[in-house]
Amino acid sequence: MRKLVLGLVALVAFAATVAWFWTQGGPRGTAPMASTPTASLPEIVIGLGAPLSGERAGFGEQLRIGAEFAVEVINGNGGIEGRKVRLLVRDDACDGDRARAVAAEFVAAKAAGVIGHFCSAASAAAAEVYGPAGTVMVTPASSDPRLTQGAPAGTGLVFRTVWRDDYQGLIAAALVKQTLAGKKIGVVRDGTLYGLQVATTFKAAAAKLDLPVPAADLELGSALAPKAAAAKLKSAGVGVVFLAAAPAAAGPLVKALREAGVTASIIGPDSLASPEFGEAAGKAADGAIVTFARNPLDYPTAAKAVERLLAARKDPSGYALNAFAAIEVVTAALRLEVKPDPAAAIDGKRLAATIRVNRFSTVLGEMSFDAHGDLTKPGVVYYVWKGGKLTVM
Repeated sequence: MRKLVLGLVALVAFAATVAWFWTQGGPRGTAPMASTPTASLPEIVIGLGAPLSGERAGFGEQLRIGAEFAVEVINGNGGIEGRKVRLLVRDDACDGDRARAVAAEFVAAKAAGVIGHFCSAASAAAAEVYGPAGTVMVTPASSDPRLTQGAPAGTGLVFRTVWRDDYQGLIAAALVKQTLAGKKIGVVRDGTLYGLQVATTFKAAAAKLDLPVPAADLELGSALAPKAAAAKLKSAGVGVVFLAAAPAAAGPLVKALREAGVTASIIGPDSLASPEFGEAAGKAADGAIVTFARNPLDYPTAAKAVERLLAARKDPSGYALNAFAAIEVVTAALRLEVKPDPAAAIDGKRLAATIRVNRFSTVLGEMSFDAHGDLTKPGVVYYVWKGGKLTVM
């Protein structure tokens, strides 16, 4: 009898714990438990623009997994002030023209906001449609600085739950200031826009930190091969090399530097995180420092969502959690907007203003945005190559 009573007590305690968990909103960042969305209230449409075909379809599937799961959780918790959320998914194939067509469809469907797009070019093209329509876009993946820092048609309506490419130049300069100050600096980039943006930001940040003007400022390409660049860096006597180049160019340069006897510290953006860089540089990659986004799976706030995704046999890796967080941001802001009147129509510009001035609890921790729509605290960490592997410093 005592065992039976203890068993019943344990069962009741377990049930109470489960009930408490869901009244707290389940996974971090979701709303408190409600009954079910109210049928009499109009549903809220959120668009998801992603590459579901073509060579980047795998990334599009990551966005779909995260966004669909987030919507499932939100609707399971009563929706947004009783209003059901419907996710409208469309394939943009990472193509500008397709993205514009998809954006027009979302606008026609009166989407309260859009999650997407993946490729920066597709996001920029879609912003040309969202801007005049007053539709908010939160991209989980587009990192081109011009999307928020330039003047696209969607300025003021574009946000992202991922860092900007050029941000890596800022934190790399900070690391040089903290640990390598006093050494001559060499800056090397390739001919891509990515390389130019990151290198330019690094130099500007270095100047603000009173670091010395680069003793060498080089562009790899047909006119300057890795061995020739290594010779120039050696001649300049650099002690630090900031390397903003694609893996295929960066790897051979680092190898050439070591073969030339140059022991300068190597620091680079996330292009150096690629296995291709490690393969091209070989043992010379050891010691190279890389600025890279924190793995979304490492966030303690993501644990419950990851557990549930895995239980549903869905992969939480890649950009899935960035998409989940984007849904959390949009729906939390929508909740603030419709709370006074759950049946109210959504005003995109007012929604954007709400996103800009609030902080949001998400699976990727607390998020807030600056005046441009960029994260105020991008999750960036330093990694180092060691024994052919990339590890956290």
